[in-house]
Amino acid sequence: MVLPTVAATSPGNAELRRFVAEHLHVDTIVASHDPERIFFSENTSIAEMLLVCRRDGQGDTRVVNLARNPATPADALRLLSQLDGGKIEGTIQHVPAERIEAGDWYAVNFLSPALTAAFQRLREWTVPLAPVGVADALTRRADVGPEGRRIRDSYRREDWPTEKGRRALWHHRTGVTQSMRARTDSYIEPIPGKEHLADRYWEQRSRLLLPDRLRLNLARAAAVVLDEPALGSHWTPCRPADDSRETEMAICAYLNSSIGVLAMLAERDARVPDYPSFSLDALRSLRVPDFRERAEARDALADAHDRLKDETLLPFPQMAGDPVRRELDDAVCAALSLDPEWVALVRSELAREPSVTGKRYATGKDG
Repeated sequence: MVLPTVAATSPGNAELRRFVAEHLHVDTIVASHDPERIFFSENTSIAEMLLVCRRDGQGDTRVVNLARNPATPADALRLLSQLDGGKIEGTIQHVPAERIEAGDWYAVNFLSPALTAAFQRLREWTVPLAPVGVADALTRRADVGPEGRRIRDSYRREDWPTEKGRRALWHHRTGVTQSMRARTDSYIEPIPGKEHLADRYWEQRSRLLLPDRLRLNLARAAAVVLDEPALGSHWTPCRPADDSRETEMAICAYLNSSIGVLAMLAERDARVPDYPSFSLDALRSLRVPDFRERAEARDALADAHDRLKDETLLPFPQMAGDPVRRELDDAVCAALSLDPEWVALVRSELAREPSVTGKRYATGKDG
C-alpha cells in the first residue's frame, strides 16, 4: 500500500495503525526523507510511505528511511538490491512487533535512528499535555485550543484600536518572532453575526501560545509567552490546569529546548515534513514533564525562561551552535536530572535532519 506518511504519526490515525497491525503483519515501512522527492505516487506533493504487509508473519517491522528517493524504475530496482544487502542511502530500523501493534510507528518520523530512540526514551518520563479524549480535569495538564482557523472564522484583524480592544498574535513571522517572548501584533474584532462564538473563544485566551505550523528551516521559537493573555491566528492558546504563570514559562522553556523541539516534531503532521502543521490532537499529545509532580523543576525552568525570554534564538538548522538553545538545554538537564551528552546529541542530530534543514542529508562524501 501507498499511504500518506501522516497515517503513521497522527494521533487521529492511531486506530487505523492498530487495525492494520491486528489483521496483518507489518513487514516493512519505507518513508522518504528526501526534500526533493517526499512522495512515491505521481500527481501528489505530500509525503508518502510504502507499507508492505503479509497475511502471515511475525517479528519486528523493518522501517526504511530514505535519504534519497529513487526517481526512476532503474533507481528503484537498484535500491531494492541494496536493501536486500542492508546497505542503502538512508537508515534502517527494526521496531518490535508490540510497538507496531500498539500504534507506535514513530520510527518513520526521523532519518536519524538516534532521534527515534531519544523520543522513545522521552516517552518514558513525560506525559501528554492533554490526553486525547480525556475530559477529566484532574487528568489533563492543560487546556489546548481554540485552533487558529477558528479565530480567523470568527474575528477580523484590525490595525487600529477597536471597540472591544481585544488583541491577538495574528502572524507567525520568523523574522519577528525570534525569542520565547512575543508581543501581540493586531487588534481583533468579532465578525458580525459571530459575536457569540467570538466571545466564547475569547474566554479561552492565554499567555502561552503554541504554533499551528512551523517552517522548520526558518523557525526559531517552538512556543511563546505573551505579556497579556490573547488569541492567535497561527497560534493556539495553551492554559495549564493550575493556571500558573510559572507553569506557562516552564512549558515554554521546555518546548524550546532541544528535547522539546524533538517532542514537537515527533507529533507533527508530516504531510510536508519541512513545513508541518499541528492539529489540536497533536498539540494535546505533546509530551512534557508533569510539573504538578515536579514543582522544583517547574520553578527552575520558569527562572530559565525569565532569564532568557528576550534572547534571540537561532533557526532550528543552527541549533547545534546556538548558545541560547544550549543554555536552555543546560537548564533542562539540571532541572530534570538529564544526561547533558544525550541532550547535546539530540541537539546536533536535529540540526542535521533533512526536514529541519530543507536539504538532502549531507554525508561526508557529499562534502
